Amino acid sequence: MPSSTSLRAVLSIAALLSASIAIAAPAPGASADAGDKTRSLRVDRNELVNTGGWKLASATGAQADALRAPGVAFEVSFTGKDVRANGGCNDLRGTYEVSGKRMTFQIAIATRMSCEDEKNRADQAFSELMNRSFKAELLEPLPYRLRLTSDDGQVLEFEQLPMKI
Repeated sequence: MPSSTSLRAVLSIAALLSASIAIAAPAPGASADAGDKTRSLRVDRNELVNTGGWKLASATGAQADALRAPGVAFEVSFTGKDVRANGGCNDLRGTYEVSGKRMTFQIAIATRMSCEDEKNRADQAFSELMNRSFKAELLEPLPYRLRLTSDDGQVLEFEQLPMKI
C-alpha cells in the first residue's frame, strides 16, 4: 500500500499536469494555430458602427484583381442599418444586415463622378462583390479586423480605422 506522502505527491503532479493542459488550451473561438494570436468574435453592430470606419486591407479570390487600381483604397463605414463605401471616386451606399455570423449587403453606386476608367471599374467591381451574403468574423487583437468570406471563396479583410474626433 502506498504511503500517504507518495499518494500526495502523485495527486500533486496530476493536478499540476491538469492545470498546465488547461492553461495551454486555446480559448473558445481562438485559432488552433499556436503561433497565431488571432481570435474570432461574434460580429456585433455596435463594434461595426463605433469606429472611424474600415479600410480594405486585403482581398483574395477570383474578383480581387478588379478592386486594384491606382489611387483606390476602399473604406467602409456603418451607421444603423446603412453602409457607405468609397474607393477614391464614387460614393457607394446601401444597407446591411447582421444575423449571427452572416452579413448581407445591398450596395449601389450613389454618385457618378467623372473618374479614370480604372477607378470606375474598381467601384463597379466592389459594388458587385459586396452585393451578397458573407460569413463575417470580427478578429482581434486590436485594431479589429472584419473578415468577410463569400460562399464562392472571395475574402475581403478590412482593418478598423481610429475614430475621428
